[in-house]
Amino acid sequence: MKMIMATYSIAGFVNDEDLVQRWCDGEEEAFSQLYSRYRRRVFCTAYRIIGDPEDARDATQEIFMKMSRALPGWDPDKASLSTWLFRLAANHAIDCWRSKKRRLARETVEEPLETSSTARRAPGGGRSPQCLLEAKESAGMIVRCVKGLPNLQRRFVILRYFRELSLEEIAAAEGRSLGTVKGLLHRATHSVRRRMNAHPPS
Repeated sequence: MKMIMATYSIAGFVNDEDLVQRWCDGEEEAFSQLYSRYRRRVFCTAYRIIGDPEDARDATQEIFMKMSRALPGWDPDKASLSTWLFRLAANHAIDCWRSKKRRLARETVEEPLETSSTARRAPGGGRSPQCLLEAKESAGMIVRCVKGLPNLQRRFVILRYFRELSLEEIAAAEGRSLGTVKGLLHRATHSVRRRMNAHPPS
């Protein structure tokens, strides 16, 4: 039995709660083990939300810095470390994505005009300026409808349809049950459709 336990320890299979306690007691190696254990998953979470590998790598480092400061307040009775960390990672990545979206707002506005000009210079190829304009109007209407949703529904729609997270990932990130996520997404999509039908693009 002692040999089995020694092998278990040598292999590094220490549970999260023990590693967190060691980190809080000042053992830096414990945090290194947590970082190695969750780095890839945190990066994947950040990348799926932000959509840029460099920004996701930066966000991953920031997430672990936040984690190191917040670990003393983690309560294993409320959530497992993986669920707690995933929620922290998703929320930080969403903040990064929003910040990036604000920085790129002017470029997003100018892009359709440039695309329309290119389409006029390419006879027989690509989409016509009229089609591009109609697509832009439809996209703008969808964005306005999503913005008009209640806060939680809006967050779920963005995570699901804009950032392509799974229902399980959304549930973990928001600390909600899978049934709640499904129910609110259903309401949100129904509301967006109703608003689109009531106010179709002219």
